[in-house]
Amino acid sequence: MFTFPVQPAELFAERARQFRAWGVPAHVVARARERIDDLWSRGRTGWVPVWSGEARNAEASGEWARAAATWGAARFPCLATEDRQEAYRRQLECFRHAAATLPVSFRRYRVDVPYRGSRTPVFAHVYRRSRAVSDQMLLLCGGVDTWKVELHRMALALALGSGLTVAAVDMPGTGESQVPLARDSDVVLAGALRRLAQRTRCAETAVLGLSFGGHWAAKLALNGQVDAAIEIGGPVGASGSAVDVLGLPGGMAGIIGNALGMEALPDRAEAARFSLEFSLRRQGLLSSPSPAPLLAINGSNDPYVPLRDTTEFADRPRAQVWLVPGAGHCAAERLPKVLGPAVAWLMAELSPRSVRRQLAARALRAWLGDAVTGPRQITGAAALSAG
Repeated sequence: MFTFPVQPAELFAERARQFRAWGVPAHVVARARERIDDLWSRGRTGWVPVWSGEARNAEASGEWARAAATWGAARFPCLATEDRQEAYRRQLECFRHAAATLPVSFRRYRVDVPYRGSRTPVFAHVYRRSRAVSDQMLLLCGGVDTWKVELHRMALALALGSGLTVAAVDMPGTGESQVPLARDSDVVLAGALRRLAQRTRCAETAVLGLSFGGHWAAKLALNGQVDAAIEIGGPVGASGSAVDVLGLPGGMAGIIGNALGMEALPDRAEAARFSLEFSLRRQGLLSSPSPAPLLAINGSNDPYVPLRDTTEFADRPRAQVWLVPGAGHCAAERLPKVLGPAVAWLMAELSPRSVRRQLAARALRAWLGDAVTGPRQITGAAALSAG
C-alpha cells in the first residue's frame, strides 16, 4: 500500500457530509477540520492523531456507535499506514460494543468463498428485524472508501423499515477483505451472498451497491446472479473508452490504487488499463437486457462517474433510471429521500404477485411517512424529483 498527495482541506470540502452521514457529529467534524493540516503526518495536527483523539473521547463516554464512526474517519481513506490499520482495528472493536444494543437481531458472519482456485473469507454484518417474516436477503456494499461499518446506519434503517435481512459487506480491496479489487470481484460478492442466504434461510437475493459497489450491483444483475438490484452511482464503463482516473478529485486515483493492491500511484497507462478492464461495455454485459430487474440512480452532477453510466440503462427492459437534478455522486444530498422509494421498488420487484407488489410499495411508503414527497419517476435521460 502507499500514500499519495492530497490536501486535507480538499477532502473535508468533499467528504464532510459523508462523515456526518456515518454518524460523526457535525461539531466534531468541524473541530477536526480546523485542526488537521496533513493527511499522513503522525504529529498532533495530523489526520489520524486528531481523529483518534475525538474517537477516544467518544469511547470514554461509552458512545460506542459514535466512536466507531469517528475511528472510521481516522482510518480514512485507506489503510496505507500503520496508524490507520490500528484505527480500523479500534473501529471494529467499538462497533462490536455498539452492536450489542441494536434494536434488531445482529450477527457477524464469516463465509469462505471459492475464488481463483483458493478460498477467501468474507466478513458480513447481518441485520434482521425481530419477527421479520421475509425470506429475502439484501446485500449492501459500499465503494472504495465507505465500508460495512460506515453503512451501519443505512443497514439498520433498511432492516427495520423493510423487514428484509440486510447483509453489509466490504468490497474486495477494502476493509476486512483479503483479496485486492479486480474485474472479477463479483465472483467473491456473489459467492458470499449465496452462502449468507443459505446460512439465514433466505430464498431470494438482491443487492444494493453505492459508488463502486454500484458497479458490482449492476454486474450481478446483468449476470443474473441476483433476483433484483439497485445501483447508486456505479461506474460501469458504458462508453467502453478509458476514463481519466488520474484526473478524479479528492485523491481518488490513490484510493483506487490502494484497493487494487498497487504499490504506487498508477501511471497514465496503468490508469487507462484499469478503466478499460472494468468497463461492462467491453466485457459484453451491456449488449443485452438485464435478466434481473435493475434500478440505476445517481445525481446529475456527479464529478466522478459519467452521466452515461447511469442513463445507459434507460428504456431497457426490466431496468429503470432515476436521476436527481443538481445532486452529486450517489445523489448524496438527496439520498435519504430517494432511498425509501427505491427500496419500495425493490420489494415490489421481489414480490411475484401484483397484490404483494402493491402491499410492498405501500409498506415502504408508510415507513417513509412525511419524510419523503413521492418521487416522480421518469425513464430515459429525464430526472427524478426528490422534493
